[in-house]
Amino acid sequence: MVSDLSPSAFQLLNAWQHGFPLESRPFRKLGLLLGLSEQAVMDYLQGWRSDGIISRIGPVLNPTCMSSTLVGMPIPAKDLDRIANWISTLPAVNHNYAREHAVNLWFVLTCANEQERQATLDHIAQYTGLLPLSLPMLRAYHIDLGFSLTTHVKIASPLAPSHSLPALGSAERKLLERSLQGLEIQAEPFKPWAEHAQMSEKQVLQHLRSFLEQGVFRRFGLVLRHRTLGYSANAMCVWTVDNHRIDALGEELARQNGITLCYQRQPHPPHWNHNLFCMIHGKDRQHVLAHHAELNSRLGLGQFPQDVLFSTRCFKQRGALLGPAYHD
Repeated sequence: MVSDLSPSAFQLLNAWQHGFPLESRPFRKLGLLLGLSEQAVMDYLQGWRSDGIISRIGPVLNPTCMSSTLVGMPIPAKDLDRIANWISTLPAVNHNYAREHAVNLWFVLTCANEQERQATLDHIAQYTGLLPLSLPMLRAYHIDLGFSLTTHVKIASPLAPSHSLPALGSAERKLLERSLQGLEIQAEPFKPWAEHAQMSEKQVLQHLRSFLEQGVFRRFGLVLRHRTLGYSANAMCVWTVDNHRIDALGEELARQNGITLCYQRQPHPPHWNHNLFCMIHGKDRQHVLAHHAELNSRLGLGQFPQDVLFSTRCFKQRGALLGPAYHD
């Protein structure tokens, strides 16, 4: 699929996952840079969105400006679909996957604050009668700025602290909430955002640049769906590492090619003891397992308790939104 693209189309898909032009007619600017017409750029993007290759064009929130956690739940097989589908209806849940493990459902919960996050966890426990294992991130060693489709020199990208979110009800907050839904693919896509936030288009672009500079946005650009692109073997790899060694190993792991996410999470003993996490995406299971074995050998990770949790089903995948954490 990707191999069939022209060089200009491939560059559009791969390079503009970040650094998207924040100007009145961004698709015209992209066309000028790529040797394409404005309409050709929009046609490519419309087609990719229809085919599920891109989920949206817009910002990715910095998780440090929210109260976010990874949650695992051990769910009886007969109840998995019912409970997973119910969890996917919760507005605070943005990623929700079944994985190969006794703890077989994994989702990301993103809330405005810690109190809201705990209330949502309590709501899930009450509804399901099961224990949600909340594993908040303690340190990010690498969170990739996109999903690169080429081999390149790896630069670890830890999270920087973020400014706080704009106040509820403010014009800036309205703009932020609208931006998370993504741009419409039209010649002047920022004008509807300006109307929604009741500000000028110039002010919209200034605020978006400020959100990037302040670290509220991790990036702004195309958000790809790696499964649709053929990366169907996706594994969450976890280890239980001594606290005095985890930072050195985490930083080294983050520098390895093919690692898109790498972080330390708070364990939940006795139900979950692993504290070092990374994601490996591949086109087949054997490639991912070979990469995992190579990491164990090269970095000395083979000595630690570990698991490889391949995803078996995606129940929900979208960017974080701001709003109520769950329905009453």
